[in-house]
Amino acid sequence: MAQNGSENPHGAIRWDCLHCHTTRSWKEIRQPLMFAHEETGFPLSGAHQFIDCSSCHQSLKFVEIGTACADCHTDVHRSQFGSDCQNCHTSLSWENQQENFELHASRGFPLVGVHAITDCQACHVGEQQTEFSGTAAQCSSCHAGSFMQTTNPSHARAGFGLDCMSCHTPTARKWKAPDYVHPQVFLLRGAHSRADCNSCHVTSFAGTAQECVSCHLPEYQNSSNPSHSTFGFPQECQLCHNENRWGDAIFDHLSASGFELQGAHGNIQCLSCHVNNQQTGLPRDCLGCHQTDYNNVVDPNHVTGNFPTDCMVCHNQTAWSPASFDHNQSQFPLTGAHVTLQCIDCHSNGYSNTPSDCYSCHQSNYDNTTNPNHGAAGFPTDCQQCHNTSNWGDTTWDHDGQYFPIYSGKHNGKWDTCADCHVNPNNYAVFECIFCHEHTQDKTDPKHQDVAGYQYNSQACFNCHPTGDEKMGLFPNHGIRQ
Repeated sequence: MAQNGSENPHGAIRWDCLHCHTTRSWKEIRQPLMFAHEETGFPLSGAHQFIDCSSCHQSLKFVEIGTACADCHTDVHRSQFGSDCQNCHTSLSWENQQENFELHASRGFPLVGVHAITDCQACHVGEQQTEFSGTAAQCSSCHAGSFMQTTNPSHARAGFGLDCMSCHTPTARKWKAPDYVHPQVFLLRGAHSRADCNSCHVTSFAGTAQECVSCHLPEYQNSSNPSHSTFGFPQECQLCHNENRWGDAIFDHLSASGFELQGAHGNIQCLSCHVNNQQTGLPRDCLGCHQTDYNNVVDPNHVTGNFPTDCMVCHNQTAWSPASFDHNQSQFPLTGAHVTLQCIDCHSNGYSNTPSDCYSCHQSNYDNTTNPNHGAAGFPTDCQQCHNTSNWGDTTWDHDGQYFPIYSGKHNGKWDTCADCHVNPNNYAVFECIFCHEHTQDKTDPKHQDVAGYQYNSQACFNCHPTGDEKMGLFPNHGIRQ
C-alpha cells in the first residue's frame, strides 16, 4: 500500500499497514508485530524476534534475502567448521556460544567442569583463535605459568610432573583447590590438613621423615613445663599430643608415676611440684608439698594445736580451703551458736587440752550476771542446766519447781526484778516476804495465836506457805482466822 500516492517503500509487500504501524504515529512499530514472518519460510526465534527489521532488511524493501546464517554472520572460522553455524551457535544469543560438546570430545578434549564455561579465546589464542586446529590438549600447555608460580608447594623444586590431572580437576572452581590425596603412609588429619606443604617439605617432597619429632624437635627441646629433655620424655609425641592441637597434651601421670592427679592437682603447673624439673624423689604425702600451708595456718594454728599432718583428714584435692574438719567427732560436738564461732574464740590458748565445760569459756558471763547474781545465789557452774547453745539468754531456770512459784500462782506478775524479794544482792539465799505484803505484825500476830512456833519473819512465812498461798500452808487446819 502506498502513502499519499507515493511508491510503496517496502517494495512488493502488500499487507495492511496496521500489521506493523499504529495510528498514533507512523514511526511507531507494533511489538510484537502482527506480521507473520514464518509465512516467508524463516520463522523468527530467539534473538531474531527482538532485532530491528533493518538489521537484516537493510533497504527495508523486504525483497528476498538469504536465510543462511552466513548471509548475515561473517564466517570467522574460514569454513573450517562448515557453513552451518547452528552446529555451535543458537538463535538465543550469538555471543553466548554453545559449543558442540560432542564435536569437541571427538577431537580428543571433552569440555567438562570449568572448561565448559570458559571462553574459546582463553585456549584458542592467536592464529588458533580462528583456525581452532592444532591446539595442544595437555594441561601444561595452558597452565604452565601456574605450575611455575606455585610455591606451596613449589611444583618445579619438588619435581612434580606436568600431568596436572593427577592432583587437579577441571571440576574445581579454583585451580588452587587440588584433589591431591596424601599417601596412606601419612594421612593428613587435624592441624596437619591445614598446614602449608612447605611446613614439612622444607627442601623436597621425597624422603620426608614421618616421625613427629622430625618436625617437632624444637617444641620438644624448648618445652619447659615440663622440660621434656630433662625428664627424658620419649620422642613419640603422639603418646601425649594429638594432631588437632599441639597444646592439648594428655599425660597419664598415674601410669607414669603412680600418683594420680585429681581435683586441683590436675590444673596446676608441673613445676609447682617438680621444682627445678626434679623428676624423682618427690614426696607423695600432702605435707611434702603443703608444709608451708600447715605451718602458716593461724585459725586454727595447726602446729600449736598439734594437728595431724595427714591433710586429707580435713582438706581435699578439689580446694584446699575451706576444710571440712568434723568437730562432732571430737569430745565437744558443735551445736547452736557454737557452729558459727571462729576457732580462735575457744582455742585462744591452742588446740590441745581445751576444756569442754561451759564455765571455762563462760565464766565472765557467770560472774557478771546480776539478775540474778549467780555467784551470790550459789548457782552451779554447770551452765547447761539453765542455758542452751542456741541462745545464751533463753534460760530454762525453774524457779517455780525448785524454789518458789513466781511465774504461777498469786505471785505471777507481782514482781519486776529478782531484787524485789532478794534484797541482798550478794546472797540470794536471803529473801524477804513482808516487804511486799501489806501485813503488819499487829494484824498478823492475832491470826497465828494457835500456830505453834509462829514467828513474824520471812523464813517462817515460807516455811508455812511454800507455795505463797495462805490456805495451802504446812498446817491447813491451823485455824487461821480470816
